[in-house]
Amino acid sequence: MVISQTVEKNQQNYDLKETELSSENLLVAEPPKIILNKEVKRSSGLSLSSIRAKKEHQIKQMDVVINEEDLPKEDFTEKQLIDCWKAFIKILQDEGKHNLASILSIDTPKLNGTNINLEFPNYTNKVELERQQYDLLSFIRKSLNNFDINLSITVNEEIEKQYAYTAIEKYNKLKKKNPHIESLKKAFDLDI
Repeated sequence: MVISQTVEKNQQNYDLKETELSSENLLVAEPPKIILNKEVKRSSGLSLSSIRAKKEHQIKQMDVVINEEDLPKEDFTEKQLIDCWKAFIKILQDEGKHNLASILSIDTPKLNGTNINLEFPNYTNKVELERQQYDLLSFIRKSLNNFDINLSITVNEEIEKQYAYTAIEKYNKLKKKNPHIESLKKAFDLDI
């Protein structure tokens, strides 16, 4: 019994020394203190102070109005415009905006002074481009360094008839381009 008590005492002393050693080796670092800037008060979107802040912000923005006459208006050619146009289409395709890129590819822009004239087959294309014209015009204006450029879009429904959608329309369009297709169709007894 004396031996077992001595063994227990030694075991307890060993455990105490082990915990003292492990606690000495593991120093706990204090967590970093987060400093909040309590002086800045944020207002709710529905409060009177937020309305006042919005009005003050709008007034500040109106003070920074840029005089359009002071902006650069360098000369450029129609070829430079088309190159810039194609670059913008490439950017749209890289961003995954394939619909808008396709709409811009429908017509080649024609230059009339600083006016870009486009002709689309339907109103849907016109509306889509008008929604996105801010990005297009800002890209072209910056690229060509001419901030007097504007966009003019017209709709010509006769153009839409040029597009072939059905198999018969496609065949007729090919037949107009190459009348020998009719003889091939008859020679091989092909159907549409």
